[in-house]
Amino acid sequence: MNPIIQNILTRRSVRKFKPDMIADNILDAIIEAGLYAPSTKNKQARHFAIIKGQPNIDKVTDITREATALCEPMRYPKVLNPAYTVNFGAPVFIIVTADPESGNPEADGAVALENMFLAAHSLGVGSVWINQLVPLANVPIFREFLTRCGVPEGYVVCGAAAFGYSAAEPVAAFPRREGQVTVIEEL
Repeated sequence: MNPIIQNILTRRSVRKFKPDMIADNILDAIIEAGLYAPSTKNKQARHFAIIKGQPNIDKVTDITREATALCEPMRYPKVLNPAYTVNFGAPVFIIVTADPESGNPEADGAVALENMFLAAHSLGVGSVWINQLVPLANVPIFREFLTRCGVPEGYVVCGAAAFGYSAAEPVAAFPRREGQVTVIEEL
């Protein structure tokens, strides 16, 4: 099978990570894959905040919890659980943001994250999408945090991801659901 397709078909989300830090050259390759993702009209109006190390990621969890408590309506009440963490123990956490004026920031961020997930998998690094930060970009305490992370003013959170070496065996893929594809040969 084609190795790119094999990589796509075998990637799984990881929710239990070893504490070992990813080597800089591997992390750089993952980030570069995200930078080369397609973007609306090639505007490349995205920003990646790379947070390394558990003490820093614990601060992200705390800020996420504080900001979530201020959200109306609250979309992710599980964040308020004292056991919640944004990273499942992974040593690297990446927040992907984009300019809402770019045309399609959510899609631009999503394809960047997918490129990073696939690059990570091809390099033996596990990953998982984290969605709980998306509604927080305009909560003042979280906006202040994003600014400290170098995120341009006004950028929206598209998603985030945890990266690290898996501490568990990958699970098999669930069967694909029926009815997801319609082939039209003539209209």
